[in-house]
Amino acid sequence: MQQASLEQLNDIVEPGAASFWPPAWPVIVISIILLALVLGLLWWLHARYRIRRPQRLALAKLRQLQQPSASDVTLLCKRVALAYYPRQQIAALSGEDWLRFMGANAQQHNDLLQQCDALFYKPAQGELISRYQQFAEQWIRHAHRHARQARKGGRHV
Repeated sequence: MQQASLEQLNDIVEPGAASFWPPAWPVIVISIILLALVLGLLWWLHARYRIRRPQRLALAKLRQLQQPSASDVTLLCKRVALAYYPRQQIAALSGEDWLRFMGANAQQHNDLLQQCDALFYKPAQGELISRYQQFAEQWIRHAHRHARQARKGGRHV
């Protein structure tokens, strides 16, 4: 009796291999979230690269200047300023107003403000222009941040 019932049994059928497609819904949700994060990161990196382009170009040009004059350094800084600020805010600035715009009223750069006439209107003085060049390099590095703060309603410097 038992022998007869064993003969009536069918062979064991193994199930097919698990398929990777279509994936389970949690995998789809996680994939969409990861894709959105990667695309957001790429967009942010591209925007940051594009925004800092004037800064990179001006710093490279500033380093290339062998014996810069105050007007050379000012021209580079104004190019950067025009990239980040409205033209009507930048165009009329010169001399002491320009230095104040750049933040020379800070304690560490007060000497530039005091010697403004010597810097812009008298023959080149190596040490004074060197300090102005260092100040300009520092300002160029932070110009985009100051512009962003100014757009948000904060003070420029």
